[in-house]
Amino acid sequence: MGATRALLIGNSRWHWAVQQVEGHAWRFEHAAPTPQQINTTDLIWAAVGEVPDALQRSGSSRLKLEHVPLQGCPPWLGIDRALGAWGAWSRQVDRGGPPSMGLLLVDAGTVLSLTLLDRNGRFIGGRLLPGLRLQLQAMNAGTSLLPVVEANAVPARAFPIETADAMCSGVMQGMVAAVVEAQRTSGAKLWLCGGDAPWLAMELANRGLTFELDQELQLQAMVALRSAFTTAPGR
Repeated sequence: MGATRALLIGNSRWHWAVQQVEGHAWRFEHAAPTPQQINTTDLIWAAVGEVPDALQRSGSSRLKLEHVPLQGCPPWLGIDRALGAWGAWSRQVDRGGPPSMGLLLVDAGTVLSLTLLDRNGRFIGGRLLPGLRLQLQAMNAGTSLLPVVEANAVPARAFPIETADAMCSGVMQGMVAAVVEAQRTSGAKLWLCGGDAPWLAMELANRGLTFELDQELQLQAMVALRSAFTTAPGR
């Protein structure tokens, strides 16, 4: 059966999948890190962020890049990207077969990562740029006058008057443009995930792009792999 809980440690949040007591349904949660309260029982985990000591001592339950059946992965690829891309590819194949022009996964998290697979589901490269909050933080940290900004919504005006809204609009439109250009260049089937995916999806839809949106791709991939991981070589 495998583990009944999965944890993906991100750069700013922890992402959980918990199997329900009744049946086989899973609950997904995204929360602030809680390293002092970690319970390693029946847990499979992966990490791109800082790993607490309790999990460092539970290395046998760690899902690593070699456990993700994504073709062409270089050894330095982040496991969150591998899980998401493999998860999106698997879902796409189940729904209607492999996309003829490949698949482009956009993960709008702390970093905006673009991961491209060819028409055979093989990793062939990607792009990385700072995510929404990271760009806003950089503008505040690197200047004397730009404020601390918490982005909660897309500004109503295309060219805002208020400085905070202008910062949000500039960063958001830059991210949208990066995704639009990547999809246009690759021609690949577009998938979105990550905490900032909902507003990104709205902006892309306004520009006529079609895509699939699933914020739980990585966790669903971990759930799908958990049984095989219990007998995987090199645990």
